[in-house]
Amino acid sequence: MGFGRDGEGCSGPMVGFDLRSKAAFLVAANAVLLLSTSIVLELFLIAASCALVGMGGRPRQARGFLLVFLLLLAVELALVPLIEGFWGGLIMFAAVLVRKILPVLAVGLWIASTTEVSEFLAVAEAVRLPRSATIPLSVAFRYFPTLKDEWTAIRDAMRMRGVGMSVEHVLVPIMMSAVGVSDELSAAALCRGIDCPNGRTCLREVRLACADVALMAFSAAMVVAVFSFKAGGIL
Repeated sequence: MGFGRDGEGCSGPMVGFDLRSKAAFLVAANAVLLLSTSIVLELFLIAASCALVGMGGRPRQARGFLLVFLLLLAVELALVPLIEGFWGGLIMFAAVLVRKILPVLAVGLWIASTTEVSEFLAVAEAVRLPRSATIPLSVAFRYFPTLKDEWTAIRDAMRMRGVGMSVEHVLVPIMMSAVGVSDELSAAALCRGIDCPNGRTCLREVRLACADVALMAFSAAMVVAVFSFKAGGIL
């Protein structure tokens, strides 16, 4: 089970990427978005992100993000010039803001939905992350998939009692439930030996393959190229 629930339209990945190479591309995408305001570069980045997500086994998700990006770009270029004043500025601000984060959001959701908690722990041990960081993160990641179930149960209970929806009626039960669930997850993790000082074993081999090296090299080259263009005044 990944950090999030797998949705429809999922298929086996054409290329299996290691978590470290995925994280490297995610960091590089953030850096590129911070360094440049070029629409051409945004098009390149969303194309690269969607291609990566598609190769990673989420073709429908990749097509959806690409379609939303193109729709927001069309709104900015074609619709906003027709609307003057406050509303035109507001629509443009919203369109640009959402469009900016789409490449990073696409890759982030892909990583969250395809990374097993056990794989994350194995990678964390491989890069020598301290146990004080990996244990709380593993418990938090295992709680995310249960959040939807908790929300559904709370909504059904409120509907049966005729209680209206409000922030208080939703947050308080979720917070109270989170305390119990987190204790149960912590106990389960300890029973499975998460605090064992010996090395962890993982059914999936955690190693950097040729595809991972290529993705990390592409990510580094992308950041270096954008930084060079920015320093040279091209972007």
